[in-house]
Amino acid sequence: MAELTLAIETSNPSSGGEPGVALGVTGADTCDVLGMEPLGSGERHDDLLMPAVDRLFRRLGREPRELDRIAVSIGPGGYTGLRIASAAANLIGFASGARIVGVPSAWVVARGLAGHGPLAVCLACKGDSAWVTRFDAQGEAVDGGALRTADDLALASNELLIGDRFLPASFREAAERAGRPIIEPVFSAEACLASAWRFEACEPGKVTPLYGREAEAVTRWRELHGGG
Repeated sequence: MAELTLAIETSNPSSGGEPGVALGVTGADTCDVLGMEPLGSGERHDDLLMPAVDRLFRRLGREPRELDRIAVSIGPGGYTGLRIASAAANLIGFASGARIVGVPSAWVVARGLAGHGPLAVCLACKGDSAWVTRFDAQGEAVDGGALRTADDLALASNELLIGDRFLPASFREAAERAGRPIIEPVFSAEACLASAWRFEACEPGKVTPLYGREAEAVTRWRELHGGG
């Protein structure tokens, strides 16, 4: 059944693509994009996201109460962007009655590279590790993603490594040894929209970010105070 879906992508604003929102009609492996709206310039997504949603609906002559689904890119990614996007999706869901779909951000990246072969999508890079999600040549996830080091990677001969400028040097060296190129990830609201049908929708208030690793503030608190 076709559903009017709003997609929100603000997960990795420092990587390729542009944070924004998209509205479309989605179904089982179908996606008709009605329109997209970038967040615009500025550093605070909490000031930019809802105005972008409002502009999109006004431009297309639609109303939030028409929504069936809200797809939000849940990470891993930037902590602030993920929190704001998830909170906004839940808020719009409560107001409109729409169900919420959490789309792992690696799927957003993989959707834009469909048909390019097996992928190892690396997100939340820090130190010598990254959150790695692997996809086969058909664009289906091989696993649900995990925090891995370069020693765990073992790139296949035909596998593409996807990583931004924060990709650890050890991962770059592993790709060089395997003779595999490194491709910059691109995050788009359109790709998030196109992935929405793959994931089960839930009631508003139940979607939370996928951080991939502990927040720096929490780590420092543990170092200062100890304990769990």
